[in-house]
Amino acid sequence: MTALNATPEPGIFAASEAAAAGAGFSTFRHVRRTGSTNTDLADEARAGDHTPAVLVADHQTAGRGRLDRAWIDDSVGQLMVSLRIPTQWAEPTLIGPAVAVLVRAIVAADGVPALIKWPNDLCVPRRDGSVAKLAGYLGEFVDGSEPVVILGMGINVESAPFDSSASVHGEGGSLGRDDILAAVLGGLRGMLADPMRVRRELLAHSATVGRWVRVELTGGDLVGEAVGLDDAGALQVEAEGRVHTISVGDVVHLRTTSD
Repeated sequence: MTALNATPEPGIFAASEAAAAGAGFSTFRHVRRTGSTNTDLADEARAGDHTPAVLVADHQTAGRGRLDRAWIDDSVGQLMVSLRIPTQWAEPTLIGPAVAVLVRAIVAADGVPALIKWPNDLCVPRRDGSVAKLAGYLGEFVDGSEPVVILGMGINVESAPFDSSASVHGEGGSLGRDDILAAVLGGLRGMLADPMRVRRELLAHSATVGRWVRVELTGGDLVGEAVGLDDAGALQVEAEGRVHTISVGDVVHLRTTSD
């Protein structure tokens, strides 16, 4: 691990540590700083450590999002955590969506009107039709004799780094980092065991399905209406007289006259 100052005050994540043990995670670590929690757990897996693990950081100097974009934090108000999950626990493609569904339900119960933006964000809708990013997640598959998925997530809890983003407290919620993480860890195994519920919740609370979108693909953009999700979680977009199934791509929500 490349973590720095790896001895924060004990007890900050007491509830989460207990929930991790109950969920079957072998280790729970909380560090002040590191490059990337995902990279740390993935590097350990490649070196032979495939045990279920939780790693929380207060600040990341090289946090990553989709397509190697940087994840920015303000060292104060974000929950940044990665989970190392054996593939025996669930189909790898289910793990990220299951966590998204869990986080949405947890903050929604706290009064935050969060929705799931395809492919891997949670957002809060605005009156002008735009959305403000509340959280993001990133999965990485590490193959080997005991394959694992590294699932990292960043949630704006007390503050949001950008004016265009949202936070749990900024939207009227009161849960803290330990509350949210403990609830995620406590509900994870049950959610992973119920893929039909995950797919149902993804569709019911989608910020993308029903919207006009532009999907940015390597071969050119596709503009149309997002009409659904298939059983694997791929986005279905109706454009040019047919339905296109999109497994990988960036989505931009387009405003319409009704927004």
